[in-house]
Amino acid sequence: MQKVENIKKVNLNANEFQELTIYNDGKLAFISNLKDIDVSSMVQTEIYVIALVLEGKAQVNINGTTYVAYKNDIFICPPNNIIEGTLSSVDFQCQCIGMSREYIHKLLPMADNIWDIKLLFEKNPLFTLSPNEVIVWKQYYDLLCSKVHLPSVVQEKVINLLMLAFFYDMQNHLSRVIQLPSRSYTSGECLFKKFIDLLETSYPKNREVSYYADRLNVTPKYLSSICKAASMQTASSLIDQYVLKDVEYLLKYSSKTIKEIVNELDFPNISFFGRYVKKHLGMPPRALREKFCQEYNQNTINNL
Repeated sequence: MQKVENIKKVNLNANEFQELTIYNDGKLAFISNLKDIDVSSMVQTEIYVIALVLEGKAQVNINGTTYVAYKNDIFICPPNNIIEGTLSSVDFQCQCIGMSREYIHKLLPMADNIWDIKLLFEKNPLFTLSPNEVIVWKQYYDLLCSKVHLPSVVQEKVINLLMLAFFYDMQNHLSRVIQLPSRSYTSGECLFKKFIDLLETSYPKNREVSYYADRLNVTPKYLSSICKAASMQTASSLIDQYVLKDVEYLLKYSSKTIKEIVNELDFPNISFFGRYVKKHLGMPPRALREKFCQEYNQNTINNL
């Protein structure tokens, strides 16, 4: 057994992944040739890995336990696991998705924690999908891979939404064989959920952390610490994300003037609104609206 300090840590920035992925932004990666990644020595994962075996079989030792995956088996591995002794058949093929902790935390809180993914990954990492479930997996995987060539301005949003839908379907598939135990949420998790609920239902959204902290009967500092623990983001960052969704919606889909949008979203003035939008979205409101309009017109032409 190797000493822990000598075990190689593997994340999506590792050369093995960078060279063999179809798409890899350091947080999310799609890999179709996992067999070519050298994990002959002992490694420790720093990412979540979900892989579907398409052909052949593979053997892997995780934390001292050996698992063998065959065709239509789905393999789920969370971070901080020790992997060694990986073997695969000559005809082995798989489709694999790798995700960083940050990506999981960012994506799932916005879905009201629909899938307690940590509990799921800590259980038996190997499950068999039905033929129909395999078809659904392949549809998502192929669709996700087809979107990696989209312009960067929309690529991340499209991929994230598809991943969220993928999680919904995977939850449904795995609930057939997994009975996730009910658990009591900590007071911090309950507070975070209430904060997200308050953000989602508020309109216009106040941009001050203190506003939400007062309504939740906690201090702004405590609320921010809870958000950081639950989602790896500050309360202020989460507020900005929700405010910006409203900004983008009104600029993209409404005919309201910039001044009307400023008033509707309760910004102090047009100048402040302009600085806020440019800081977070990269360009002033009018330029952003023009860009949305151009994208819409281009999409319309492409669909003719």
